[in-house]
Amino acid sequence: MTSATDVERERPAPARPAVFWGHVVTVPVLAVLLVAWQTATAGPWWPADGQAFPTGAAVALAVGVVLVVGGELWPVLGSRTVDPSGVAWSTTFAFAVLLFAGLLPAVALLAGASVLSGVLARKAAYRWVFNAGQYSLSLLAAWGVLVVFDRDARPSELWSPADLSDLGVVALAAAAYFVVNELLVTFAVSALSGTSLLDDLRSVLYFELVANGAQLGLAPLVAVVMEHAPALTALGVLPVLAIHRQAVAERESRHAATHDDLTQLANRKHFLTLAESAMDLAARSDQSLALLVVDLDRFKEVNDVLGHQAGDRTIVEVGRRLRHAVRDGDVVARLGGDEFAVLVPAITSLDDALGVAQRVVAELERPFEVEGRLVDLGGSVGVALLPQHAGDFEALFSRADAAMFAAKRDGGGIRVYGPELDSGATGRVGLLGSLRRAIEAGDLVVEYQPKIDMRTGATDGVEALVRWRTTDGVLVPPDDFVPLAEQSGLMPRLTASVLEQALAQCAAWQQAGLRVPVAVNVSLRDVLDARFAVGVAERLVRYGVLGPMLTLEITERVLAEDMLRVQATLEEVSGLGVRVSLDDFGTGWSSLVLLRRLPVAEVKLDRSFVAQVARSRSDAAIVRAVIDLAHELDLVVVAEGVEDAATWSALAAMGCDTAQGWHIARSLPAPAATAWVRERARDRHGARQVGDRTERPQPVPGQTGDGAGLAGR
Repeated sequence: MTSATDVERERPAPARPAVFWGHVVTVPVLAVLLVAWQTATAGPWWPADGQAFPTGAAVALAVGVVLVVGGELWPVLGSRTVDPSGVAWSTTFAFAVLLFAGLLPAVALLAGASVLSGVLARKAAYRWVFNAGQYSLSLLAAWGVLVVFDRDARPSELWSPADLSDLGVVALAAAAYFVVNELLVTFAVSALSGTSLLDDLRSVLYFELVANGAQLGLAPLVAVVMEHAPALTALGVLPVLAIHRQAVAERESRHAATHDDLTQLANRKHFLTLAESAMDLAARSDQSLALLVVDLDRFKEVNDVLGHQAGDRTIVEVGRRLRHAVRDGDVVARLGGDEFAVLVPAITSLDDALGVAQRVVAELERPFEVEGRLVDLGGSVGVALLPQHAGDFEALFSRADAAMFAAKRDGGGIRVYGPELDSGATGRVGLLGSLRRAIEAGDLVVEYQPKIDMRTGATDGVEALVRWRTTDGVLVPPDDFVPLAEQSGLMPRLTASVLEQALAQCAAWQQAGLRVPVAVNVSLRDVLDARFAVGVAERLVRYGVLGPMLTLEITERVLAEDMLRVQATLEEVSGLGVRVSLDDFGTGWSSLVLLRRLPVAEVKLDRSFVAQVARSRSDAAIVRAVIDLAHELDLVVVAEGVEDAATWSALAAMGCDTAQGWHIARSLPAPAATAWVRERARDRHGARQVGDRTERPQPVPGQTGDGAGLAGR
């Protein structure tokens, strides 16, 4: 059952101390007065002289004592991410005692067990005093309902529900207990945090309804057992434990969806939700807040030299240090890779934010011990204020991000946002808003660049490349808006839009009798999303497209960030039959390791090697070695950036499987791509050989080479 213990652990610094302490004092005082009044006015509550107390009832109450005390002293242990101290399971038996023997035994048991638990755990006295008062008032509320319907019991008049009308009264009493208990505790939470009572109620209501609602629902059954089979009362603990295990598992699942699984910090999605709530509160209270974007310096060297496991341990330690550096009430999040953010609410001046930023930098500059070695990292911190620098979260994040990059260019440290940092800052913020609206309105379109089999000349598939033309007709280059989407958190929505359109077109081709696999680029933000594979599976089913018809292209830069999580996601999508392609192959140090560990079906030769393969002996040697290695591993090799006949001929002679680039075709709108594929199918025997082509299309703005990779999505 929720208690003030939970409140104290989560928010140790009262935001409204007068309200908090008034509440903490009032609750137990009111409970003592009401219980004393009931004791004085209720009449005899023990059997009259000469009347023996039933042996079975004594046994039942004795078992109830043990279970109530045990439920408080030994709570159900959940995950450390849900509730490190566990969840008490005493509610069922205390409420059953209330039904069976009345208010005073129930209050004595539950309040006494709460006090005993608090004393043994050496908690502050006000905490266990408040808990005892909270439980007592909740039991009083339930007892009041029983009195109104003439169902109240006492040791001299034992009772248990016998029919549906009794169960209806018990349900009302349970509801009164639950409502009063949750209000008493949640009011303390809101006083501690300065947040809305309704918001705090909403945040815990589901878990409390599942765990405590089920406990209260079992209580009438336990009361019946107490009366008719008292020796079996202890068996009631089994369903209670099962219910709590399920509730804790469900809450852990909800926690996993909102927190980074490595550091247990808030993830990007949850951080956005918390930030928007904090900004609304700041606007209502006429306060300022600050956003700090933190990027680690020299972290890639840790991954490169010591490996990804050492990198993960470093990230965990960074998370711990960031939590230590910030104030109570500040929110720390891991945005992905080695990028973090800190939300600093309720500040009075820039100095408050700078104080937090300075402590963050100081923590990061202390050497880290990893794999028995001392590692110097450091960090770059960008600071932006609301409302001084921006009026909404997207703009605030963009400006804090710009300040962080400025700090990184300066060699680390702290930079506060200012217009001088980037003359295009205002335009970028406006572009971000336009991009968000374009995604929501479905204004982004996908073009398709064909890939052909170098042996047969048949179409081997297409790559989906996103294009954005604004409402005023301006074509925005992908190099401008794709990085912006990644930095601002819009990338998952952008990827979802491309996937939707690409799979819909793939399905349309299937219905037209054309087999055209599609490839879609995905980013770090996508593969770090725990539900990414689920989303891919849902779209495949919706459009009736088989997994092998979809290829997801990833880069080594993505894989170097969080290898374990990325690997798990890729194995999930590979299990759907979806092919995984390693894009820009050959540009990273870990390529061979990745080929061994990941479910990769193909590699795409980076255009920097392809462009010179016919003119550079060293590039030709690298390409030939990669092709031979890939074929030994049963991987398909795709060459991107094939822009002339000489390059085509050189790659074909080396045994490259598939080619893509302007020498074959530029990116085409869906109707033109359909016509191209049909023509290719009619001409697949080489009436018009690709290697003999002399016509070269003109470049598309924002497209370099074949437009592949993130910048050409």
